[in-house]
Amino acid sequence: MLGKPVFSLPKAVEAATALNSLSPDRPSLRPVRHERPKIWDLPKSCHCVTLGTCLTLAELRKTAKRLGLFHGIELMTDYELHGAFVHSMSSRNRASSAVQKLLDANHAGAVRKASRCCSEEELSAFWDREVAEGQIAGAFWAVMSHMHLGGALEVRVFGEVHMMSHLCGASHRGDARARSLAEQQRAALARRLEQANAGHLEALATRDREIERLRRLVSTIEPFVREAATLRVRVADLEGGEETARLADKADGLARRLDLALRRNDRLAAEVDGLTDRLAAAEARTDELLDRLAEVPTCAGSGACADDCPFNLDGRCIAYIGGRPRTVSRMRDLVERCRGSLIHHDGGAEQSTETLDGVLVRADIVMFPVDCVSHTAVDKLKTICGRMNKTYLPLSSASYSSFASELARV
Repeated sequence: MLGKPVFSLPKAVEAATALNSLSPDRPSLRPVRHERPKIWDLPKSCHCVTLGTCLTLAELRKTAKRLGLFHGIELMTDYELHGAFVHSMSSRNRASSAVQKLLDANHAGAVRKASRCCSEEELSAFWDREVAEGQIAGAFWAVMSHMHLGGALEVRVFGEVHMMSHLCGASHRGDARARSLAEQQRAALARRLEQANAGHLEALATRDREIERLRRLVSTIEPFVREAATLRVRVADLEGGEETARLADKADGLARRLDLALRRNDRLAAEVDGLTDRLAAAEARTDELLDRLAEVPTCAGSGACADDCPFNLDGRCIAYIGGRPRTVSRMRDLVERCRGSLIHHDGGAEQSTETLDGVLVRADIVMFPVDCVSHTAVDKLKTICGRMNKTYLPLSSASYSSFASELARV
């Protein structure tokens, strides 16, 4: 790791006055080369201006931290960091090699264009074009590291960049003063704007509160205004006498309609009582027939019946969802006589539909009456049966005969 160099004022002055060593009377002693020189091959007087012109301090600080070049890099000022890098450019080392790669990478385009110049005249023209376009950093590195660079052009390029730094420094001081004044004016305007906004917001808040108060007042008064208008109309009609007569006629008509409705209601009530008795008798007869049907063994499909078993379920498990509790026991007896088993879920009447999963996973066939089961249970069992690839059969009714008929078909 490179140690932190110690700089003195004479060293800084020597670097700043390096232009004196590059004058027309004292041409550059750069040797003739057949390849581009590296940063450590350049005269020491070029290192300071090259780093200051072609690389930013942020790039140098990032490179130093990444490679761990200098001790105490976090505490170095920008001037100390610049001086440390300039001091390290005299020979090939980790710092100068990293700077060389950074310069070539950042200004590869300018280096590529300058490489087409085969004489000092072409290189001078290249420098003039790049300066006119404002591409000074890349052009400076491309020219200073060009193998055809001569002493006169080197002095001119070095001198122009050196004077540019002085002009930039003077401009920067003027810009700093203008920026400071602008910051003061901006702060004053910001305070004025903040005060104006506060006053404006307070005025808006006061206006909104007044609008809300008036809105509440209007909403309170409006019902009374409408009621007063209605009362005025009714008073005017009653004063004429025609409205009173009309209301009396309407009341008589409503009384007659009410009497007719009451008599009709009595007649319908009697009919309902008769129909209720007939329905009770029919249900009793149906239960009797179902009991008799359950006692009669029948065969469905092909094959012989064994004992009193109408058909053979061969151990299948039937899940019956919904229906009426009083018929479930007869259905269970029929299934068990047919060598099967039946599990029942009321479809959400008293049992939770969340338990349907456990019922359906055990079943081979699922049946449900469409007239006596909840839609929620039907939707859920269809989803579960689809996921488990199980057969489900909707029954036309919750009767025993409908169940027995569908079971025989299965």
